[in-house]
Amino acid sequence: LSLAAPGGDFQIVGPQAGLPLTDAGWESFAAEERLRLAALNRESRRIAGHAETEYWQRRHDWARQELAARPSVGRPAGPSEAKDGLDSRSTELPHRPSANSAIDTILSDAGIAPPGPIDDYAFLRRVTLDVIGAIPTPEAIADFMAEPDREGRRAAAVDRLLDSPAWADNWMGYWQDVLGENPNLVNPTLSNTGPFRWWIHESFSDNKPFDRFATELILMEGSKYFGGPAGFELSTQDDAPMAVKARVIAQAFLGLDMKCARCHDDPRHDFRQRDLFSMAAMLRRGPQEVPKTSTVPGDEAAHQSLLIEITLKPGERIDPEWTFASLSPDDFPDWVLRASDDPRERLAALVTSPRNERFAQMIVNRLWRRYLGRGLVEPVDDWENAEITHPELLDFLAREFVAHDYDLKHLTRLILNSRAYQSPARDSDAANADAARGALAIRRRMSAEQLVDSLFAAAGKPLDAGPINIDIDGARPQSSSLNLGQATRAWHFTSLSNERDRPSLALPQAQPFVTLMEAFGWRGSRQDPLTVRADSAEVLQPAMMANGTLTARIVRLTDDSAFTSLALAERPLDELVRQVYLRALSRWPSDAERLAWCDVLKTGYADRRIDAPLTAVAPVRQLVSWSNHLAPEATAFKAALEKRVREGNPPTRRLQPDWRERLEDMLWVLVNSPEFVFLP
Repeated sequence: LSLAAPGGDFQIVGPQAGLPLTDAGWESFAAEERLRLAALNRESRRIAGHAETEYWQRRHDWARQELAARPSVGRPAGPSEAKDGLDSRSTELPHRPSANSAIDTILSDAGIAPPGPIDDYAFLRRVTLDVIGAIPTPEAIADFMAEPDREGRRAAAVDRLLDSPAWADNWMGYWQDVLGENPNLVNPTLSNTGPFRWWIHESFSDNKPFDRFATELILMEGSKYFGGPAGFELSTQDDAPMAVKARVIAQAFLGLDMKCARCHDDPRHDFRQRDLFSMAAMLRRGPQEVPKTSTVPGDEAAHQSLLIEITLKPGERIDPEWTFASLSPDDFPDWVLRASDDPRERLAALVTSPRNERFAQMIVNRLWRRYLGRGLVEPVDDWENAEITHPELLDFLAREFVAHDYDLKHLTRLILNSRAYQSPARDSDAANADAARGALAIRRRMSAEQLVDSLFAAAGKPLDAGPINIDIDGARPQSSSLNLGQATRAWHFTSLSNERDRPSLALPQAQPFVTLMEAFGWRGSRQDPLTVRADSAEVLQPAMMANGTLTARIVRLTDDSAFTSLALAERPLDELVRQVYLRALSRWPSDAERLAWCDVLKTGYADRRIDAPLTAVAPVRQLVSWSNHLAPEATAFKAALEKRVREGNPPTRRLQPDWRERLEDMLWVLVNSPEFVFLP
């Protein structure tokens, strides 16, 4: 540190000159450092992974050879699928102009014709939420609408969004659910994992081929507590952790719901209890003992009354064995397994093998459901008795996925540029049979993470949730207390429960985020894998949006709000209304809406501004940690902090209070409208 001048602020010494050591200066410096370090880490991963990239390129060449030898569903193989056309990497339908249009052509052949597409503003809001997880900024909307090629502006927007670093952020909540990422901030208990969230984020940030993603997850190497896939290996205080992980892997990548097989043979499925424990033994790299908890009370007669059969006994040792040869034959070229005697590596290769058609189809179906609201196969994660509503489309997309090196972005680009995706959203019911069968877009609500991130994007505010950590002085080992960093996106949060729910260990700054997200289906504790969250409407949802702490923070015109800046700028009132609508709803208001709000805001508009300084807000200092949380002052401090969080930052003094409150009422109405919460 150095003094800029006698009596002046301290400055941070470094290559950047003139950076004051103030709260604002430090926040700016920290944000730039995060971006710089992220880019540095990404480049380091690229360099360090060069040899691994060469191995996966060979794997993908093999996959295309396997693809060329496999007949397609419902149509002859295209030219690029022939054995002598492997360098093309395209699996377009023959005599059709592009892979993008192939989706719609296949549906058209099935008698499904999507209606005309949604308008440009609705499309941009939908696709931005679907790709980066937040509503578009006014600047992004302006750039989109300024594109002179009206036919190509949508494809160009998709490309720009797929290049955004936020692509990784938007996938996080989904895969945290599917893979059961369940870190606990303090004293991890039953079924807690390590925070392998950062490895998931890095994988999507690098656009890692998805077969490689699944392989690295199954191998579970690296750090358990600092973000590596080894964190997936943890299942604290569980007597058969590899059985837990086998269930997650089978459900995520193979469509096998093996939950019941932990204790008995599942009467709803063909597989048996032994299949789960054989896979667990492969992960364990040795025999897996059936634990005492894998039992069902009662005698054989009681079991028969429950329509279940128990074929394994507690204490029985099950050897590593692949029992799903019908899905994936246990047969590879010699070079595929780098440690041929490692059962875990063999399992990873069997799951991701191009000879396992289910793997690619599962991932394709997951994407299709995420973007259109319903899968081509339902349930998405249980294919035992499922119907494929459009087998030719599923086959086409799976082949595209494999032919393009299991690239999620390539697959996403195909879907988002289709007429099926860009069709008006429908309700999924018998009256809309095409939507109910997964062919057309279904009305969807924002995910909990998208809702929170969009609220703050609309207001242009940082999340300001404090550190997700109750051991700020680092006095405890990582196995007892985790530091999950500073939340910048909604996926960073986790369960805020602590040992015995001690008030002194509460995190009042983060609690409003968790409370709102839980009302919209988010889970802080993920002891079980989940693909589809509960999305039914509940009374708590509008109550939280209308009266919750976060909504109050967004609609209040504080000095750090983008809406405050709009209100202070010199512009006609109707233009202010238009700009507010653009920030909140990603469209211009109708004439009726504009006139109605102008009528509400016109009184006092000319004199709304006051020549006053910015409102000073004292920064929050985190003073309580595990080391001092038993002190009497600790609980009092957290109670005072909770009160301050609920009150929120004070409104700006630069706007007349009466007029400011009317604009805040307008913002409250817009963010509480169904249009804000639902995708177009």
